Amino acid sequence: MDKPLLALAVVTIIVYLFDLVKGLGEWRSTWLGFSLLIDGIFAFDLLLKLRVYGITYVQTPWFLIDLISCLPLLDAIATGVKPIRAVRFVRGFRILRILRGLRILRALRSIPAFDQFVKDASASKKEKVIHHSMNIGLIGMTVTVLLFIVLSRKQMETDFISRIDSEVQGNVSAATLKALGGSLKLPGNDDHFFRRELVIDGQHKTAYFDMEPVEERSDQVEFFVILGMMTSMLFLMYIIAYHQLDVTQTQLRGLLNLALPKQVSERFLVDPHSYAQKSRMPATILFMDFVGFTKTCEGLAHDPNRLSAHLEAAMDCLVSELVKYDLIIDKFIGDAVMSFRGGPLVSGDPADHAYRAVRATLASTRALTELHDPYFHRVKIGGASGNDCLIGAFGTSARLSYTILGDAVNLAARLEPASGQCGTKNLFCENTQRLCAEQPDLVWRRWGRIRVAGKAAPVNVYEAFDPDEEPEMSFITTFHRALDAFEHNDFDLARDLFLQADSQRLDGDEPSRLYVPRCERLLLGGAPAGWEPVLNIHK
Repeated sequence: MDKPLLALAVVTIIVYLFDLVKGLGEWRSTWLGFSLLIDGIFAFDLLLKLRVYGITYVQTPWFLIDLISCLPLLDAIATGVKPIRAVRFVRGFRILRILRGLRILRALRSIPAFDQFVKDASASKKEKVIHHSMNIGLIGMTVTVLLFIVLSRKQMETDFISRIDSEVQGNVSAATLKALGGSLKLPGNDDHFFRRELVIDGQHKTAYFDMEPVEERSDQVEFFVILGMMTSMLFLMYIIAYHQLDVTQTQLRGLLNLALPKQVSERFLVDPHSYAQKSRMPATILFMDFVGFTKTCEGLAHDPNRLSAHLEAAMDCLVSELVKYDLIIDKFIGDAVMSFRGGPLVSGDPADHAYRAVRATLASTRALTELHDPYFHRVKIGGASGNDCLIGAFGTSARLSYTILGDAVNLAARLEPASGQCGTKNLFCENTQRLCAEQPDLVWRRWGRIRVAGKAAPVNVYEAFDPDEEPEMSFITTFHRALDAFEHNDFDLARDLFLQADSQRLDGDEPSRLYVPRCERLLLGGAPAGWEPVLNIHK
């Protein structure tokens, strides 16, 4: 019903302004009847809403606007009570109905949880004070404009009568009387004149002066007051409808980005229902954890602010690289970061997801090194790719979190500590390596097989390298030869090749150094029965 009433409000305001400048002519009597009908419709609308919504409607800001908008009905009884006619100007407030259709309010109402949020939210004392202040302000503005129109008309009337009285002192000629708008005949409209006993051409007579000039000037003043008020309201609504919407969306997006991954918040603003959707799709998951965090916490226990500052700087360094490659930041777990690439909120196939995750891993490691933080300069990274991950919002009916579940998530979480025990900067599962095997800007080293907690069968794991960051890659070939010898029980050859691989790398190769004592122990005691070339990873 708001749209038809809004149309009627706009029509009445336009015609009302035309009436003030005498633009209706002979149609004025028709307009008065039509305006009375429209005013009655607005009054009926108010009564209907009171009947349907009751006290809930009274507590909204719209009630006061609708109530004030009904005041022009008093114009119908304005005959003989001129000050009451001033309430005509509140017709302008009816245009505030435009606010109900603003995009910002429609956008809020489109969020399924918004109605429940409004229903459950209890108004604070401060909010109630603001609400009451707004109502008082609206009433104050109405009364102020009403008093201005009434008092300005009264002042014009006083000035007009004073001017007439000063001009008719003593003997007055008939020509002067006519020039002043006076007449010896009683006007047909006895509501717009005043009388004076004058000496006209030497004779005592009663003269009548028409107040129409005062009415015209008063209507002109009212016209410009209302026009100015309407212009201000329209300009304000323009700001609310467009500028404030942009500001609100920016602020809302920023707020959501603090609590949700960027991809989730962007989709949520466009399609609020998508947050509740769950999908089974391929994805690659990363877990990152700083090396030596516990020791650093102990060392900086006396200065928690310093610890926080360095941790935040290092976290920003890692996360900024993950965001560059469009990974979804799932959560922060103490000093660890969980992220993934996949699901309906990002584009690409499984190979693209895996490639972005690996490149983000290498970029994060490089960025952390370049940060030169004295406490957080190394990170353990584990990654795994799954073909059937469950992605969506999980939790309770009271609180949900957008995350990813599946066997690949558990494996990635186990490979993160395993990378530290294996002496690598990162460690990925075989599925991730297979998806990225054809990428020319990645080089892979098969570390061997490990057994992680929660999995009975061992898994092959790989370390990823950027060829541009490794001046000499021959150590990888030597390492693979050593690993092959180790897995075929040729421990003597394996030890020599691991030592060679360690010497070939510029700063040494930690995985090769870890394999050497394993080879020496097996050379001394021999391989026990049922021995497997598998490293058991402890938590």
